[in-house]
Amino acid sequence: MKKRGLLIFLAAVLVAAIWLLGRPLLHLGIVWWRESSQPLPSTAVGTNDASRLAPNKPVDVVQIAAEPAAAEQQISELVHKAAKEGLRISISGARHAMGGHTLYPGGITLDMLSFRHISLDEKRRILTVGSGIRWAEVIPFLDQRGLAVGVMQSNNDFTVGGSLSVNCHGWQHDSPPIAGTVESFRIVTADGSIKRCSRTENQELFSLALGGYGLFGVILDADLHVVSNEFYHPESYRVKPANYARVYHELNKGRHDIGMAYGRISVAPDSFLKEGVITLLTRQNTDRSVAHTLTNEQPSPIKRLVFRGCVGSDYGKNLRWTLEKLVGESAGELLSRNQIMNEPSEWYGNRDIKSTDVLHEYFLPASRLGEFLEKIRPVFLKHRPDLLNITVRNVDTDTDTFLRYAREEVFGLVMYFHQGLDATSESAMQSLTRDLIDTSLACNGTYYLPYRPHATLTQFQQAYPQARQFFALKKRYDPSGVFENQFYLNYGKPLD
Repeated sequence: MKKRGLLIFLAAVLVAAIWLLGRPLLHLGIVWWRESSQPLPSTAVGTNDASRLAPNKPVDVVQIAAEPAAAEQQISELVHKAAKEGLRISISGARHAMGGHTLYPGGITLDMLSFRHISLDEKRRILTVGSGIRWAEVIPFLDQRGLAVGVMQSNNDFTVGGSLSVNCHGWQHDSPPIAGTVESFRIVTADGSIKRCSRTENQELFSLALGGYGLFGVILDADLHVVSNEFYHPESYRVKPANYARVYHELNKGRHDIGMAYGRISVAPDSFLKEGVITLLTRQNTDRSVAHTLTNEQPSPIKRLVFRGCVGSDYGKNLRWTLEKLVGESAGELLSRNQIMNEPSEWYGNRDIKSTDVLHEYFLPASRLGEFLEKIRPVFLKHRPDLLNITVRNVDTDTDTFLRYAREEVFGLVMYFHQGLDATSESAMQSLTRDLIDTSLACNGTYYLPYRPHATLTQFQQAYPQARQFFALKKRYDPSGVFENQFYLNYGKPLD
């Protein structure tokens, strides 16, 4: 009898193991089977952006020279030509914006990707880079020298120029956006001249071009403050979304060992907007910088399958959230700052030609974050979008840029959606976006501008009360309208 009982017990354990492991493995196997092994082919420069929802036909696409002197002359001549012939210039980098910010119908598109020179003043820790360089080239360069980027997005496949133009931010907690790391930059303005801008030289233009979406000129290169490369260990804490800001501040209070931080809010049906995780990346060996921390390893294919397995699947979303709570982003692994940031967003991106992924982001004051998270729950239940992820980032007050989104300390909620390319799907996303923006505005928040142009003009003006003056200054610096794009057509031109 004892032997029989043991066999029954072992059989039950085996069945339980098959159930616990078999279903997720089957789910991931199905995801792998339906997944294309290759990413979507990139659209031609000037013809669309990352959303694949902004078709455009430029009159000309010009690849900018790699050598600085030649590039400066080339851009200056193109600006003079555009002014003389009444043409418009838009500026293209990695093209990760999603609202036509690098596009103008019938205009000249500047392809900046070749303009990627790089140098370092190690004593001052000032990095000088051409605006067309991607962070994927910057990070290894700094890693060899024990240094790292001060502020950037959480992925490496954006250009520096694009990052400055949207005034990006990332997991660099308690920090202003990237503008706070800029010592100076050079820009080709609408009269074809080159100006150096800083907090003491051409200060107004400095504030307008950073977060200016390419409307004030072509940023040539920038001098950026860099920081030490350090090893981080993740600490994860469960949190109720309504208490996120309070708990975040309590966890950070009096601590000087936190190098980066981010959070996640559950999008899983079983815990939708009811659970959250705060992850603090704590410094190890803080007395020295570390060099040569990068390897040639590709991001984990399992991480991609788990993420893409959320598309259209309640089970997939529940599985990912379970894993997020159990092992987190790095599975407890000790990683350097450079390793954390040196990962491409495209690795996790959509490979289905019939659909696309789009981003939203909403910025809320700490005192209203919980209220916003409560109020958006019925909005999502009404619209039922395919929401794949919500990441939370802390952003300190921005005192540098004119069209600023962080007018005080804010928490950014980065939302990642999957949608079809058809008109019905786009209309549904527009309706959802406007409801979310209204909810953000009701909580004294705002929204991020690089994404789909679904906000009404009234919403845009309410979210950015400085917008009318911003576009008035654009006309002063660029009276012929040389630098324009679809963002300007949607929100600047109606305010003329």
